[in-house]
Formats: sequence, C-alpha cells, structure tokens
Amino acid sequence: THPELLDLLADEFRRDGWSLKRLIRRLVLTRTYAQSSVRDPASEERDPANRLWHRAEVRRLESEVIRDAMLSISGRLDAGMYGPPVPVYLTPFMQGRGRPGQSGPLDGAGRRSVYQAVNRNFLNPFMITFDTPQPATAVGRRSQSNVPAQALILLNSEFVHQQAMVWAQSLKAQQPPDRRVETAWLQAFARLPLPAEAAAADEFLKAAAVELGVPSESATDHDAVLAQL
Repeated sequence: THPELLDLLADEFRRDGWSLKRLIRRLVLTRTYAQSSVRDPASEERDPANRLWHRAEVRRLESEVIRDAMLSISGRLDAGMYGPPVPVYLTPFMQGRGRPGQSGPLDGAGRRSVYQAVNRNFLNPFMITFDTPQPATAVGRRSQSNVPAQALILLNSEFVHQQAMVWAQSLKAQQPPDRRVETAWLQAFARLPLPAEAAAADEFLKAAAVELGVPSESATDHDAVLAQL
C-alpha cells in the first residue's frame, strides 16, 4: 500500500551503511508507530481495513512483556544483565515428582522474564496463561489467545496483587494525594488521564474505600485502596 515509503526506507537503509539499529530507530520514532488504536469514525469510513495505517492495530502482548511491564511500573524491575537464572516460584498446587526443593521469590527477585528458570514440569502459571511456549515441544510461532482465564489470573494472581501493592506504596511515597492518580497514569500509559478517566478513577477509588472501610476523603492515602487502581 505504500511503495514510495518502502523505496525511501530502502534508500535510507543503504545510506546508513545497512545499519538495522538506525532503521529500527527511524521506524519507532515515527508518528505512525506511536499513534493510538482509538478508532476515528471518519477514518474508519475511508479505510475500514486500516490498510493505510490511520490507527494502531490492537495486539496481545507476550507473557514476558506483560510481566516485565508490571515490574517496571511498580519500580521493582531489575534491569541488570547476566547472572544465574532465578528459580521458579512454587505455588501450593505445584506438586509431583521432580518438584524443586526450594521455591524462588514470588516476583522472581525483580529480574526480567528472560532470567527466570524454566522447569518443564513446574512452569510459571502466570506465564503459561499468556501463551508462553511449552518447553517440551518445538514452537515455530507462538499462539495468541484471548480467554477468560487471562482476566481471572490478572484479578487473582499473587504476583499481580504484590506488584499492585508495591506500586501503591511507591505512589504514596512519591506524590501528594491530589497527584497520585495523575502520576499513576503517567507511569502506566506515558500520558495524562483524560478528564473522563480522571473522574472515573476518582469515583472508583471512593467506591473501593467504602468497600474496604476507609474514609473516602483519604482514599489515596490508603495502600490497599490505591492498589485497587
């Protein structure tokens, strides 16, 4: 659909000495790459199949990206490189022959997912739910599912609850009450909340405060309430 653009990129790729790093940098810094996936009615009418890339395509993130993003937002991510693998965290349900004698930490010591040990009989349930390949078989291309189990594990996972609480404590320590929702949006989405989003977040926090028995006027002062956000 964009032959002239392909010609331009090919020419610049040659001029840059066939540098893939420069090509990738040029692509990811474009307005098209950074655009939202929000649908515009006028653009949808002209280009319903999005062949002209008037918006970003919605896509599922890989399990490693989801986990690492949670660690990054909470402030627990250890971006260090190299070192030994971190043993898998063993839940009470992970029983059977060959069970490791020692469990790793729930958050994997904050290390990126690439440094988490893989035991094919005792795999991380969170990662498996988001389609991490089974190590017992060769996988040429990952599957991408969208199933209720993924929503359920995001609601009930010990790891998710832990990172939400760590993030809430970080927000409370960094910002005054009236700036915490705004800061949360900046850290999670790299943008400020829209007025409607800010209002919805405020109402949600007040409702969560009532449910937890916390005065609504001090909703953002309570770790457990902030963690609900």
